[in-house]
Amino acid sequence: YNDIIKAMLIGGNIPWVIVGIGCLTGMTNGLFAFFQPRLLNPFVLAFHVSIIVIWILLVRWIYFKNGAEFLERHPGIIQSKGFNGKISDVSAKQIKLFFPLMLAGGVIAMVMMWVQVIPVPHFK
Repeated sequence: YNDIIKAMLIGGNIPWVIVGIGCLTGMTNGLFAFFQPRLLNPFVLAFHVSIIVIWILLVRWIYFKNGAEFLERHPGIIQSKGFNGKISDVSAKQIKLFFPLMLAGGVIAMVMMWVQVIPVPHFK
């Protein structure tokens, strides 16, 4: 359990450290600037690249390094709620089936940020 918690803490916070540094140094116009990667701000690009790298590492770990089986052997880390309201631990097969769907949602969101002009509020 310690390994997975450490990996989640480190991997999950890297993009937010980039956001924080960008905002605190004044290199970005706030948090909403990260919805506009088309402006090619270096911190915004680093944020998006870090997300993509995390996705690649997760795909590698889940499918090629037995990560799904690792999660199955450690109950309680990922749970699902069925239609009957019962909460249960997920199997490796469920992880391998639903991970691409979750990843697709993230990829669609990132593509939308690159192709759409998202109106961003500017605060003073």
